[in-house]
Amino acid sequence: MQVYFLLLAALLLGWYVQYLILKRKIEKKANADSHLEEVKEEVARVIIELNQTTDRNIALIEDRITRLVELLSTADKKIGLLKRESEKHEVSQSVYSKLLAKQSVNVPKSTGHKKDNQQEILRLHLAGFTPRIIARRMDLSLGEVELVISLSERKG
Repeated sequence: MQVYFLLLAALLLGWYVQYLILKRKIEKKANADSHLEEVKEEVARVIIELNQTTDRNIALIEDRITRLVELLSTADKKIGLLKRESEKHEVSQSVYSKLLAKQSVNVPKSTGHKKDNQQEILRLHLAGFTPRIIARRMDLSLGEVELVISLSERKG
């Protein structure tokens, strides 16, 4: 019978040890502080991950903004260039219109005298005609017209 009591005591002792082990495990799991710490650690990890993602997104956005600013700068330069070209085109159109209007004015043909030719060349040049148009109107070579104009400019 003693053996039975010993076995019973050993069995009860074993159950008691198991009870204590399980109780500690349950207390650890049920402990609010440990849960709070686990939640805090998880929140900290999530915040770190969000910060990294945010930094990465900000870098991407800044890169795109830089590219857009460069594209806008290029577009502004092209717009300015196109405006200048448009203005030049308008000026050349108005000059061409004036030249056509001046061409319709009867320009007398050369009389054959060199002095008269020189005066007529200079008068037409001062009126805004190009050497090429003057040469065509007066049936002279372009070189002659340019020579007369350059000599008169040297004189004064």
